[in-house]
Amino acid sequence: MGFLSNLFNFSLSNNDSTSIWRMFGSFGSNQFDPRGTGLIKNSFEKNVDVYAVIKKIIDITKSHDWIVEQKQASGKWKELSNTTIHDLMNEPNTVKGYTWNDIEEQILTYLLVSGNVYLVGEKPLGMNGIAELDVLPPPFVNIESDESFFNPNIKYRFALGNSQRVFTKEDLQHIKFFNPSYNSVWESHYGLSMIQVASQVVQVGNDRWDASANLLQNRGAIGMITDKSQRPMSPEEVQKAQAVWDSNNNGLKKFGKVSVTNKDLGYISMAMSPTDLKLIESGVVNLRAICNVFGVDSSLFNDPDNKTYSNRTEAEKSLYTNAIIPLSDKLSEALTNFICKNHFPDKTVRMRQDFSTVEVLQENKKDKTEILTKQVDSGIITPNEARAKLGDPKHSSPEADLLRIKNNTNNIQPIN
Repeated sequence: MGFLSNLFNFSLSNNDSTSIWRMFGSFGSNQFDPRGTGLIKNSFEKNVDVYAVIKKIIDITKSHDWIVEQKQASGKWKELSNTTIHDLMNEPNTVKGYTWNDIEEQILTYLLVSGNVYLVGEKPLGMNGIAELDVLPPPFVNIESDESFFNPNIKYRFALGNSQRVFTKEDLQHIKFFNPSYNSVWESHYGLSMIQVASQVVQVGNDRWDASANLLQNRGAIGMITDKSQRPMSPEEVQKAQAVWDSNNNGLKKFGKVSVTNKDLGYISMAMSPTDLKLIESGVVNLRAICNVFGVDSSLFNDPDNKTYSNRTEAEKSLYTNAIIPLSDKLSEALTNFICKNHFPDKTVRMRQDFSTVEVLQENKKDKTEILTKQVDSGIITPNEARAKLGDPKHSSPEADLLRIKNNTNNIQPIN
């Protein structure tokens, strides 16, 4: 490595896994990308780690069924069937032939990659509800706003090919991640992508693979032959030596064979191995950083050194609690606000995903139930407070709202 370091006039530190290939590409910047054009091109479409993490989150999230529920006078939620919302989910876009699965995949992909989703619905004239759904590609949506902070007049201008249209807040549901940046009023209206936060890490990963590909495709000479006699070789001798060496050593059939010469020659290696490039080490570091941003454990993506979780079950449980369920809750709130309120103006209907059959989550609920039961029996919380913490509806009995204590004889006594 000393020869190559001197040749390119740079030094390699054992603690710097990026210095060897930093010369092959520049690092990314944290410059805000409001429409996500660069984020889509340089991360989701180019970076294998970003694609793998996002694809796993999307596939698992959209594998769970959606439930339409109506709140009853008792406070309980009752599942509905055969509503106009179900009709919309069965045929969300007949013009383009989109299924509900297609719509959901677009929503999740755009949200995770760009931090923004623009869901639009065509409403039938003179009727409640939405007849068709569509998702606008974020790179072609420009948010226009005045400088008002408290009551901004926001418009969404869409322009792609021959299609140009301006939407208002009433026509469109803007789903986004919170953006704390206030460099300007208009910038705060765009969501902040998680990939934007990790843009430098993503660019480092892209540079790493670009460097590797460049070295494999354009590696040039892997070594240099020298004459140990110290006598300068004439151009004719150099050309002849090169031709003889190529003839004896180049080609797949001659791979691994030993070359014999009657001259006292030396050899200087100029090759760079994956170890020299530290591709494996830097790849693991990048994978873990990307997984951290999305709230998933890198052991689910073949991280060889990750021993954080004792088994895959714990990693999958973490995937649900840290990534999938929070994402589903955000989506549920947005769809309830946009779809349900248009079909049921009384605001008593909601949409949510069903995770009741997820085995790894049932263990969580069982453990939580045991803890809450002890708190109820100790007079710390009421039964209905415990039910609320489990996501269950209130019990109609008045005693369910009273504190109580369970004594040594298993008798339950109310606390005044």
